[in-house]
Amino acid sequence: MKKEAKEVNPAMEIEEILERGVKLAREGYYSGALKVFDQNLAFTLNPTAMSYYAVALATVEGDCERAISLCLTAAEKEFYNPEIYLNLGKILLLNGQKSLAIKAFKKGLRLDESHSLLNEHLLSLGVRRKPVLSFLSRRNPVNKFFGVLSRRFSPINSGARKANGNIPASKLVKKIL
Repeated sequence: MKKEAKEVNPAMEIEEILERGVKLAREGYYSGALKVFDQNLAFTLNPTAMSYYAVALATVEGDCERAISLCLTAAEKEFYNPEIYLNLGKILLLNGQKSLAIKAFKKGLRLDESHSLLNEHLLSLGVRRKPVLSFLSRRNPVNKFFGVLSRRFSPINSGARKANGNIPASKLVKKIL
C-alpha cells in the first residue's frame, strides 16, 4: 500500500504563523512574536499582524520609527480596525509621544467604544478634559474656577459612576471629545 503524501497548503501555513505571532504579541511575548514573524515576511499581507509585528519591533529592538511607519501602513489598509490604533498608541508611548498616543487611542475608540484595552490605556494615561474657556490658558484662574464648577455639577459625576466609583471610560471619552 502506498502512503498518500499529505498536501500542505502554503496559505494555511502562513495563516498559522501569523496567528501564532499575533497571539504571542497579544500575550506580551514580544521577542517570541518577533522570531515567529521573522520566519516569514507574510505579515505584510495582514494589517493586524503587521501592527503586532510593529509593536514587537519597537519593544524588542527599539526601532520606533520603523514600527510607526509599519503601523501607519497597516492603518491605511484597515482603517476600521481599532486594534491597529491600539498598537500604534503603544508604539507612540514607547517613543515618548504621549499626545499622539492619546489621539491614536481615541481614534480606535471612535471605531469601537467598548474596546477594553483602548479604554484601559486611555484611562491609565490620565486624559484631561478640555479647558472650559478655550481662549484662555489652562492655568488661568478663571478657567480653573469654571473647570472646578463644571466638574462638580456635570452629569458624569452625579449618578454615571459604576458601583465601584469609577467613571466608565466610554462616558469619559464622549465627555472629553
